[in-house]
Amino acid sequence: MAKRFVVVLFIAVVCAFLFAAEKPKKGGTLVIAHWSDPISFNPDAKTDDAGNGIYGCIFSKLVALDADYNVIPDLAESWEVSPDGLTYTFHLRKGVKWHDGKPCTAEDAVWTFSQIKSHPEAPASKHFEKVTSIEAVDDYTLVFRMSQPQAPFIGFLAWYGTWVMPKHIYDITKDGSPVDWIDNPANQKPIGTGPFKFVEWVKGSHVTLQKNADYFMGEPYLDRIVFKIIPDQDTAQQALLAGEVDVNNNVSNVHIPIYQKIPDIVVLQKPAPSRYYMGFNVARRPSPFNNPKVRFAAAYALNRQEIFDKAIKYGSVSDGFYTPAIPWAYNSSAKAPSQDIKMAEKLLDEAGYPRGKDGYRFEVTLVYFQGQVWRDMATIIKEQLDKVGIKVKLEEYEIAAYIEKCLKGGDFDLTVLNGFQGPDPDNLKLRVGTGGDINVMGYSSKEVDELLDKGATVSEISKRQQYYFKVQEILAQDLPFYPIGEVAANYVHKKYVKDMPYQLTGKIALNNFAKTWLDK
Repeated sequence: MAKRFVVVLFIAVVCAFLFAAEKPKKGGTLVIAHWSDPISFNPDAKTDDAGNGIYGCIFSKLVALDADYNVIPDLAESWEVSPDGLTYTFHLRKGVKWHDGKPCTAEDAVWTFSQIKSHPEAPASKHFEKVTSIEAVDDYTLVFRMSQPQAPFIGFLAWYGTWVMPKHIYDITKDGSPVDWIDNPANQKPIGTGPFKFVEWVKGSHVTLQKNADYFMGEPYLDRIVFKIIPDQDTAQQALLAGEVDVNNNVSNVHIPIYQKIPDIVVLQKPAPSRYYMGFNVARRPSPFNNPKVRFAAAYALNRQEIFDKAIKYGSVSDGFYTPAIPWAYNSSAKAPSQDIKMAEKLLDEAGYPRGKDGYRFEVTLVYFQGQVWRDMATIIKEQLDKVGIKVKLEEYEIAAYIEKCLKGGDFDLTVLNGFQGPDPDNLKLRVGTGGDINVMGYSSKEVDELLDKGATVSEISKRQQYYFKVQEILAQDLPFYPIGEVAANYVHKKYVKDMPYQLTGKIALNNFAKTWLDK
């Protein structure tokens, strides 16, 4: 009897020890290697991927995306859509406070989304084109009314540039005139409702945050988070290996095999609805790529498998015109050309670009932003196009300068980029719709625009699918971009970093470290 008691007691002690070992610990500073400075801390005003990786700690949305791209509650604890698809009602959590102690109410959301709707340069503005009114029924009930049904609306509210901002901070006047949200001083010292409060931003060095004890999902475990700005991926790797950072948000695929051999580093890769592609500037005048024959010639000259194997390495090769990560909307029959050097030469001759005495037909500029993957992709593309007589000049920029030069200025011939294409295929409006915020190619097709509009107004998946399949067929004929590979999201951190957002799907949003803790 005594022996059995000892065994039971031993098991109980072991179980208690294991439970205690995994019980979250409070305190500590999480240091994250981050790939670039934000443009500002107005989270809704501009396309700002670097800022977006930080905003999730400071601000909140009505609804958010988790690491599996599911829509989950954030400021709104529940919501419903009317049977006719024209009214969206959100029920906000009660007792939420801004970091300055003021209450967060539906009026803040009304102000925020009214600003987004009225500023065409705001990344999310196009998702509000069909919104006819935004109303706070009371402090905790928000209602959107539409001119026509918008099936993707909730998904896009959870995605990009839709952080709820404090009306009492931004809705101010100076000399009797409203202060534009771009010029507001709060853009340098943001006030949010998220799990961490802003402390300081030293440009080119770091962003420091401290915990918000009043966070509506519970007090965070971490005391502080420091985002160290490390644009160079080799330097970021060394910082992780030297113990200077705990998490690497600037991972080169080249370094993945190295990380995988180190016992105290966690390495995880997950498929993402994001893709690598090469964009042709079809809007530039004059440009060889105005001619579809030249675009197809370039595509026939390229070998995407080689580009993928040598530069990207992780994820998968792609030849379609939408992400297969959203399978119901992916048309596997619409494909880009495979390599055929003879066909490339033939099309270039037919387009009126014979080889000159130096062996080249014409010269173009390929612009890309910093990072080993981009540098390698650009170099391989240059080598492959060189073989058919297209001379390529390479230009590398940091992300903010790249946005100004390419996305805003259109000052390039070719570019390589990637980007999130979910949570709904309506995202294609941003990338290939006329005037789309991320339509770097300057592509415009009336038929594509009409099909994308129709696809957003029906709720049945089978009907929506028909519109998006047709869009991909047209893109395969027009070829404004050349698909290369599907992105794998990299998560690399020390083993003592526990409960990262990607490990808490369904519970916490991407880039929200409210539940993360340090086991050291």
